[in-house]
Amino acid sequence: MKPPPLVTVAIPAYNPRYFAEAFASAQAQSFEALEILVSDDSPGTEIAAIVRAAGDARVRCVRNVSSLGFHGNFTQCWRLARGEYLKFLNDDDRLRPDCVSTLVEAYRRHPGLALATSRRAVIDAGSGPHPNVGAVQPVSLATCLIEGRELGNLVLMNMLNLIGEPTTVLFRRADVEPEGDSLFRWSGVDFHCYADLSLWLRLLARGSAYYHAGALSEYRVHPGQEQRRREVALSCLHERIPLVRLAREMGFLAETGQHRHVLARIAAIGEAWKAQLPEGSEIARVAASHLAEVARETAAVVAAGG
Repeated sequence: MKPPPLVTVAIPAYNPRYFAEAFASAQAQSFEALEILVSDDSPGTEIAAIVRAAGDARVRCVRNVSSLGFHGNFTQCWRLARGEYLKFLNDDDRLRPDCVSTLVEAYRRHPGLALATSRRAVIDAGSGPHPNVGAVQPVSLATCLIEGRELGNLVLMNMLNLIGEPTTVLFRRADVEPEGDSLFRWSGVDFHCYADLSLWLRLLARGSAYYHAGALSEYRVHPGQEQRRREVALSCLHERIPLVRLAREMGFLAETGQHRHVLARIAAIGEAWKAQLPEGSEIARVAASHLAEVARETAAVVAAGG
């Protein structure tokens, strides 16, 4: 009997536009003991046809009878993965050939890791280099281990996901469990804009992270990506305060000064975003409501002696 794979590269697929590139990058991995799991949530047949044409014995493709959506498709990938380690691959991103082997080697050398990640490069809609966006700035200029709460505090205090998108990180599948039917539900809160960060924080509460200073994956910026949808932009506003509250319950931002700094950062981001919105519009009112919530949270911290 064939032994189970050590790593599952899981593609929660929906949009066929860049799928072939993402899929090919999974096939090109130098690490051999892996499976490629495609959870096809698309309405058409293009993704299934690309997988079928590859004829790759390492690949399992599951066609969803009805759409599972963002949360459901990622969660299904987790449930169906056979590997000890799980590496998501967004259907518009790419892995570099030594990505999986480098991150698995980090776990071999440091068995107690909570997660392994790296710097990522940015590509555009045409697969060419794209100017860096804020969140891809390096955590460190040298490959290193970082204490979990230290890294969590860094991303929270900047409100930037410096750890990486789902494509960037490798982790032990057994180290996380879905809450109900969602991998991105945390204490009853469903995260979308900060779905990946909500997962990384739960993992980082368990131990240290490995950071590889060289780019091992490629994050694509393009007009059709999930983060550019209006609903996701609004969820960014609503999710910051619960993300901070839950993180504090797990030991992040333990110092009151850190908490106040984060709230000030959230307020500044909200004010800058609101200033770009049409005055009196519905979305501007939502932004104003968010800023009022941040003000109340800050006042409560001050009243408590912070």
